[in-house]
Amino acid sequence: MITTIIATIVALGVLVTVHEFGHYWVAKRCGVRVLRFSVGFGRPLYTRKDKSGTEFCVAAIPLGGYVKMLDGREQHLTAAERSEAFDQKTVGQRFAIVAAGPGINFIFAAVVYALISIIGVQKAIPVVGELPSQTAVKTRLPAEIVSFDGRQMMSWERISIAMVDVIADKTSVQVGLRPLNSNVVDKVTIPVPKKLITDESPLVAFGIKPWSPPIEAKFARIITGGVGEAAGLLIGDRVLAVNAQPVADWAEFVSAIKGAYGLSTALTVQRAGVTRTITVIPETRQGPNGPYGFLGVAPVIEPLPPELVRTIQESPVKALLVGVERTIEMSWLTIESIGKMISGALSPENLSGPLTIARVAGDSANSGWYAYLSFIAYLSVSLGVLNLLPIPVLDGGHLVFFVFEWLIGKPVPEQVQIQGIRIGMALLMGLMFFAFYNDLMRL
Repeated sequence: MITTIIATIVALGVLVTVHEFGHYWVAKRCGVRVLRFSVGFGRPLYTRKDKSGTEFCVAAIPLGGYVKMLDGREQHLTAAERSEAFDQKTVGQRFAIVAAGPGINFIFAAVVYALISIIGVQKAIPVVGELPSQTAVKTRLPAEIVSFDGRQMMSWERISIAMVDVIADKTSVQVGLRPLNSNVVDKVTIPVPKKLITDESPLVAFGIKPWSPPIEAKFARIITGGVGEAAGLLIGDRVLAVNAQPVADWAEFVSAIKGAYGLSTALTVQRAGVTRTITVIPETRQGPNGPYGFLGVAPVIEPLPPELVRTIQESPVKALLVGVERTIEMSWLTIESIGKMISGALSPENLSGPLTIARVAGDSANSGWYAYLSFIAYLSVSLGVLNLLPIPVLDGGHLVFFVFEWLIGKPVPEQVQIQGIRIGMALLMGLMFFAFYNDLMRL
């Protein structure tokens, strides 16, 4: 819990600061007087003024921030102040100031992705053990996925992104597969699902099952308060059989438990050289394909052999290019996902709110620096894209008003802007409520 709270505050704090700094920096370059730079909302916890009179503030609620500028629409201006007011600047300057917030989010994401590429990370080679039954051409399995839809693939993460990209856009896709211990690449065609249901992995939707060396059915972790702990299972127990049916590895054990939800189940385990039988009743959970059994145990994971792991690392120059490419790719993926939610190809229940963001922040922080930095980079991309949506209240809505002002040669009537802001606020509150509801349904 502490890790989740700290990871969430750090991620949001950094991204909000970066976003608002973009507005602040361009505003200062355009000669606008900045009255306040606030990270967070609510009661100020810390304030400081610089020589120019800008008040820097850290507030109690770390779910956003703002840059308050001198504006003649909000206060009376003296003749000397008019040159420093936001509303008195040219439409091009105001456009730049507002666009700078989302813009710097994209720049920040590209820098983080580049940093990840420079440091380098070890990834499991994407080896598939099972293909969908409708696969047009068969190949020898297990085999490494070397390409997907004509794009080179280096990891399961890249493959999952590519899968989401083609859902509902194509009926089939070509995959390049190289059987282990072979240099021959087979081209196989697999069907593309029409939609991705709530919380479903793209791999599951495509009917692809990753392959890895067999994992021993031995417990490395027992979740506190879970049914496994309540039944008396201990770390180090090795499962020999489930309901008298021998299990060879962890996959067979999981399959047996998933099908035994709510049922009294006899586990034959070996503990300190002694074989004993322990009765458990797997907890019933709901998944994309219906109910399944859950014990709250995790296996001993042995490191993959060197031949199934690759290090992905780039030179500084190449890393910058990778950072830009990855940011563009993730931005487009976010835009596509929004469109597919509207069309029904992706379930709207995939829309996440603050609780899910906090959970993912905690999980990624626990998983290591790579997962956490990747989470921060993608969250920065999402923040940039969402702020550019043409919804009044958001930066994108203000940019639309500026475009109309540039086209017609005068500001959009104030009443029209006020009405648009009201509609935008209602729409935004509705989306936030729906996202929060989805969060609660995932608990």
